[in-house]
Amino acid sequence: MTFALLIAGSILSVWLAGRLAERRGRSFRTWAWVGATIGPFALPLLYLFPNLHRKNGDALNGASMER
Repeated sequence: MTFALLIAGSILSVWLAGRLAERRGRSFRTWAWVGATIGPFALPLLYLFPNLHRKNGDALNGASMER
């Protein structure tokens, strides 16, 4: 039972790392491999890198500040 939960958690962390990376403008495939390698530690690691879909200082709702 414990082994099955461990395997399910590992598969879930691979998928979550890929999806979260994709939402933050990074490669799904690369971060899925990172998730497979280091497991759930990939999820907080993704938050250490900047979001590539918006520049630092932009509004969170996606509004752009044109000058």
